[in-house]
Amino acid sequence: MKKPRFTLPAIPAWQPTVAVIITILYLTLMPQPLEMDTDLFPAADKVIHFIMFGGLTGTIIFDRWRSKGVTGWRFALRAAIISILLGITVEWLQDTMNLGRAGRDPYDILANTLGALTALPICRYLGWIEGKR
Repeated sequence: MKKPRFTLPAIPAWQPTVAVIITILYLTLMPQPLEMDTDLFPAADKVIHFIMFGGLTGTIIFDRWRSKGVTGWRFALRAAIISILLGITVEWLQDTMNLGRAGRDPYDILANTLGALTALPICRYLGWIEGKR
């Protein structure tokens, strides 16, 4: 069989995680990143926070899995803690930056935390975290 003449370069190990962090910072710290006049439903903001920080935890674990193989629970818990701390930092920055964003919302922090922790069993199910059998 012939080798293909053109192959796509491999994505560097942590590039997806960096892209997710940059996206989260943009969406949470800019005054009006997406021009939406109405809420989709009453708790849409909290669902979005849940998805963003669950996605961040999942991306960190996925990047580790992609570069080093199945990872352990210790690393996975550290990934969730990093996501939770970033969520708390974002809430503090929203409050101190005075860009028209409401900061220090305990429900945003709760949504960030629950999203980060929910990513753990999902990543385990996908086989990215080793299980104790």
